[in-house]
Amino acid sequence: MKRTGIIHSELAGLIAGLRHTDTFVIGDAGLPLAPGTPCIDLGYRYGQPSFIDVARTVLAEVVVEQSWVSTPVLELNAEVHAVLLELGLRPMPIDHGAFKALARDAKFAVRTGEDTVYANVICQAGVAFNP
Repeated sequence: MKRTGIIHSELAGLIAGLRHTDTFVIGDAGLPLAPGTPCIDLGYRYGQPSFIDVARTVLAEVVVEQSWVSTPVLELNAEVHAVLLELGLRPMPIDHGAFKALARDAKFAVRTGEDTVYANVICQAGVAFNP
């Protein structure tokens, strides 16, 4: 058995399968996804698990070279944005429609139980070694 990190076998496998420039989404309970996008649904009731808890856990295991959020998060959910900054991301704000379109191309998504607005981030995998 693993000692630390993500113990959800399907999520751990998808993270291990990320390659440079692949994108993935960590989203709230209502973010629409493209049909066929693999989705690890961790939500078991509204609010749980929180976006922040899931983001802290997933992002501790992944090198992220670029990320995006919907522009309204800056004003309407500043706590989520602040935590992403604390975790080392510098997410580019984009129009919410453009965000949802970009999310459609994600390799996978992690759905949380988060029930606050715009608690979503798209991350692009980087590399764990220096070129």
